[in-house]
Amino acid sequence: MPKQPKTNLTSSLQFEKKNKDMTKLPKYARVQKRPIPRAPIASPYAGASVPKIVYMSTSTPFMSVVKRVQKFLRQAEKRATASVNLSSSAKRNQQKLAEIARGEEQLRKEEVFVKATGRAIEKALEVGRWFEEREGEYRVRVETGSVLVVDDVEEDEEGKRKAIEKGEKAKKELEGNVKSEDGTEKAVESKSAVKKRRRAANALASVEGEELPETRTRWVNKVEISISYK
Repeated sequence: MPKQPKTNLTSSLQFEKKNKDMTKLPKYARVQKRPIPRAPIASPYAGASVPKIVYMSTSTPFMSVVKRVQKFLRQAEKRATASVNLSSSAKRNQQKLAEIARGEEQLRKEEVFVKATGRAIEKALEVGRWFEEREGEYRVRVETGSVLVVDDVEEDEEGKRKAIEKGEKAKKELEGNVKSEDGTEKAVESKSAVKKRRRAANALASVEGEELPETRTRWVNKVEISISYK
């Protein structure tokens, strides 16, 4: 589905930057992302009190989300009109109009929520724009936020072993340079090479004295697009 021109739906879209003090992990650490906790997906036939949510990922087909939202809304429309008595009796006309008014009010209150995080946000916004462009039929609003997620931190033993070996080698070479300055034979070496070895030696000290955390938390941007009949 080609991208639609951006409209007012996204003109003032802003996210708060929260990942300012994330735990820095060594290169030999692997991060395993956990699935983001989600509320159960409701049936289109569930009552008005049950939130109707459509979750969207980067691989979710665009039109399948559009059709699912439309199905939720059609079922809401059926619920709103189910209690209206269609009798043509003049005696019931006033009551019928009141029932229709109540049904329309109920229908406007029933919203379908399209939710997405991270890279799927733009795709979810395209769904919102699709409904927004059907002027006079749908009401669309968007809310931004963030969700705190937990990642598992795993140690790459092979990567750690290589880091230790590199650090030990750099440490020995630095010690050799220090000894040569005392007298006998001074190695000629560029400043950048010395700095590189010092970084590797410092990394060794960090590896030997550091205990990896089991988990790490971070904030992920999210959008919630609410769609209802006007």
